[in-house]
Amino acid sequence: MDYIDALITYICAFPAFYIYFFLFISAFTENICPPIPGDTIIAFGAFLAGRNKLSFSIAYISTTLGSLAGFMLVFWFGLYVGKNFFMERNLFFFKKEHIVKTEHWLKKYGYIIILFNRYIPGVRAVVSITSGILKLSPSKVTASAFVGCATWNILIMYIGLHIGSNWQEIKSNLSYLLTRYNLIAITILALFISSFLLLKYLKKRS
Repeated sequence: MDYIDALITYICAFPAFYIYFFLFISAFTENICPPIPGDTIIAFGAFLAGRNKLSFSIAYISTTLGSLAGFMLVFWFGLYVGKNFFMERNLFFFKKEHIVKTEHWLKKYGYIIILFNRYIPGVRAVVSITSGILKLSPSKVTASAFVGCATWNILIMYIGLHIGSNWQEIKSNLSYLLTRYNLIAITILALFISSFLLLKYLKKRS
């Protein structure tokens, strides 16, 4: 038994309530500290559901609410402290050049960026903080973020439930699929932005 199997055995020894709380906190913290592997933890919840340790629906609700709560906490922080706070400090996870770029995206495309932010690699935390900086509508941000979290998490949990019979296999397949997905997502996003700019240019010419 390797250390992964030992860790799984250790976690499974806890009552289900504590595991649901762990999933919530992990999904919540990912928005505050982006290096935390949130998607892997969500898939792990599905894996435990597949082993009948957890309820799939409650694990899904726990991770989705955690993702939404983390996103909104960072949103409110950005709303409270304002843009200058980040421009002056250039924080490691919230670099000023990333905030300026995301600010440009949000001004151009609006809440659609929040809706799909979990599908765009590497921008989750920056989108939430910049949404607050721009003082976007809290209700619209909450609704958009919820739909994004709910759809993304069900996708990750479905993968975690169906692509492997053991955790090593799931983790390996998940890493491969997300890497391929990131490449596709970047390509689609680039095509979408290019098409939008082209249509805007043609409309201005006409």
